[in-house]
Amino acid sequence: MTQIKKAASEHKYIILISILLFFGIYGLNHYFPITLDDWTYSMMADGSRVDSLWDILQYQYVHYFNWGGRSVVHTIAQVMLAAGVFWGDVINSAGYVALVLTIYYITNKGNKSNLSLFIGVNLLIWFLVPALIENIFWITGSANYLWGTLLILLFISFYCSAFLTNQSHDSGLKRIALFLFGVIAGWTNENMAVAMIFFVFCLIILMRKEHQALPKWMIWGLAGAIIGCAFMLLAPGNYIRNAGEIESLNPGAAEPFYVFYFYRFTSILKVSSWYALIPTIIYVLFLLLYPKYKKKETDRRVLLLSLLFAVTAGVATLAMIAAPIFPERVWFAILVFLFLGTGLLYANLNFSLSYIKRSLYSIIGVAALVFFYSYWVSLNDFIRIHDIWAERDSIVLAEKQRGVKDVVIYGRFRASDSWFVRPKTGDIPLDSISWMQNAYGLYMGVNSVKVLDSDK
Repeated sequence: MTQIKKAASEHKYIILISILLFFGIYGLNHYFPITLDDWTYSMMADGSRVDSLWDILQYQYVHYFNWGGRSVVHTIAQVMLAAGVFWGDVINSAGYVALVLTIYYITNKGNKSNLSLFIGVNLLIWFLVPALIENIFWITGSANYLWGTLLILLFISFYCSAFLTNQSHDSGLKRIALFLFGVIAGWTNENMAVAMIFFVFCLIILMRKEHQALPKWMIWGLAGAIIGCAFMLLAPGNYIRNAGEIESLNPGAAEPFYVFYFYRFTSILKVSSWYALIPTIIYVLFLLLYPKYKKKETDRRVLLLSLLFAVTAGVATLAMIAAPIFPERVWFAILVFLFLGTGLLYANLNFSLSYIKRSLYSIIGVAALVFFYSYWVSLNDFIRIHDIWAERDSIVLAEKQRGVKDVVIYGRFRASDSWFVRPKTGDIPLDSISWMQNAYGLYMGVNSVKVLDSDK
């Protein structure tokens, strides 16, 4: 009875912390400005604002053939932007909470409520994801990475549940639903869609190896994911954009294409040693602890699923060889898959062993205290940035009233140097290319806006 009461109590605390988490993320979202691609996705080609579903569909049709195939996540971005600042921030904050709850649901499947796991997931994201600003608070970046990852995890959660429990209802309606869901999840993000298909395919093989029943909805879902991924990868706009990016990175290059991709491979290995090192060490530590300190009743499928998540993170990383660039923000979903592998092992440790419980709880407790301070200084930095952009918007509107069409603003800001400010942001580049100047200008109703260092 005591264990039941404890589990019920932890469940209530998870609900409470989820609510607090929403307001905490909303506070940061509220102070982060509309910027960069947000400007372009807010405007139609004729200078009018995107304010209806029809506008979004028209925009995405042109976008698909001229720039890129991520139609699903860019539609989400435009929906949030068209909803207005308040509702966009509300939707985006709810998306983050949904992501954390989905990670928690997958990793804690079959176990009692685990408050420390839920808190630990948030701490891993806050301290180890290298581009929190671009992944969570910048609307366009959030749509691409937070929301894209959420859709992928919601999709594979059905597969994980069936694998861990060896139970799944099959029906014609579920097959159709998972097929359509697969199309949507596969149409989110290039490297993660490929990794997701790899994950589902391997999980199906594992189920066959484990002599588990294979419901037909799994095959339908996989087929949908492949189709969605194909629609994204084959978008004509991808080839237009990639050609331009490769040319800008390697202008006039005459060497064979395989030389370029070999360079991509070696550079990815190098950057992985920086961004994935600590998360990988944490995963390996739990991998070493697990055989000795796991719960006695734990099925070996937990370990298999954890290893599959870790391997899939590696596949997602290597898939970036095909991309001309590998920005920090791409690490978000890759690391989330590694966190899922870690979380599965953590959730199935035997916490009745007091020294395991005290050690892990102490680490999470200290990290949580550091988080509170980190959040506070980050919030203050967000307020600073919000005020700077609000002042800039006022200057542009004043210049617009005076009939000035090409506005120049003096005074730039730098990202905080403090390690505790985890979501770091910087100003638009000093030598900002014309699209940034024109996009900000179009958003504000003028031709262009340029931001310079100081008035000279």
